[in-house]
Amino acid sequence: MLFPYGAKSMPSLEQDLPEHAAKIREALSENSALKEAFADYQTACRKEEAFQGSQIERAEWARIRQELLEELMRLSGCSTRS
Repeated sequence: MLFPYGAKSMPSLEQDLPEHAAKIREALSENSALKEAFADYQTACRKEEAFQGSQIERAEWARIRQELLEELMRLSGCSTRS
């Protein structure tokens, strides 16, 4: 994937949820709600990292991304407790 000069790479599920990413990815093929939430997560990642986006828009997409991470954890049955 190419990014405009100066842009960071997009966050990945493995960066955001390293302990649970593999389990979530495994469950994607069997769970349509999880698949939809994952697609929304990817969209939020792209929007958050949009080179031309304003700081306010990026902050809102970051908040949405965090909510979607919580939804991915819930839908995959991963515990949020340590």
